[in-house]
Amino acid sequence: MLMMKPSLRQEFASYISQQAAIAGYKTLVPANLEKASNLAVANLYWYFKVRDESEEETGKIVKNT
Repeated sequence: MLMMKPSLRQEFASYISQQAAIAGYKTLVPANLEKASNLAVANLYWYFKVRDESEEETGKIVKNT
């Protein structure tokens, strides 16, 4: 997917950097992500995406109880 749409890689890297900063992961900065493989960037993107969705669902459950 990232090989076919290079602009998508930039979007993924930006999202990863933002979420990594929030989580306190200091090594996931754009300079390091440029060196990462497409597979690594895709895996990190989905790691943070699933993590965020899980946190949103947990927040909804807490508010409803």
